[in-house]
Amino acid sequence: TPDYRVIDSVPDARVAADALGYPLIIKPSCEGSSVGMSKVFEKGELDAAAELALGFDTVAIVEKCVVGPELTVAILQGEALPSIRIETPRIFYDYHAKYESEHTRYVCPGSIDADDEQRYTDLALAAFDELGCSGWGRVDFMTGEDRVPQVLEVNTVPGMTSHSLVPMAAKQLGMDFAELCWRVLETSVSDAEQLAEVATSGA
Repeated sequence: TPDYRVIDSVPDARVAADALGYPLIIKPSCEGSSVGMSKVFEKGELDAAAELALGFDTVAIVEKCVVGPELTVAILQGEALPSIRIETPRIFYDYHAKYESEHTRYVCPGSIDADDEQRYTDLALAAFDELGCSGWGRVDFMTGEDRVPQVLEVNTVPGMTSHSLVPMAAKQLGMDFAELCWRVLETSVSDAEQLAEVATSGA
């Protein structure tokens, strides 16, 4: 993952910025869809970005910005779906780029070759498993000039709208939205049954 600091005040953000350097990403710790998130290029933009993020949560994350391609890998029932590369003319993949812009471009599969695709798949599955996740989700990456993928987050409740990434990846495999929804529901039922078995055996 990119180097980061957790902050709960604007002065904390200044200390974090001095340690990490610019550019930075500042975002609420528990929001989604890039709400409250800013890309900060210089000191003069820092305080406002920190105040914005802390307006959505009591703590925020200040993260070293990775400059390069953004890819995401969806996971469904223990298998990775094709990666998607996200390209936007905006400063970063913000709320507008995700839900409103017609200029955001999605490339699926997003990797440059089969070996690259396998690398992202393996990393996504490893991150998902390491955090104890199950069922379905999405793992987001940024890759800088060193070509080392950095895990941005593991999203356990990814979007399921017409603009969302998991349905796009599923469609690449010939899976329509209805089938995808059923598969997601199956994972929930399976998880519930496993939890019930654990509770019963421990009683």
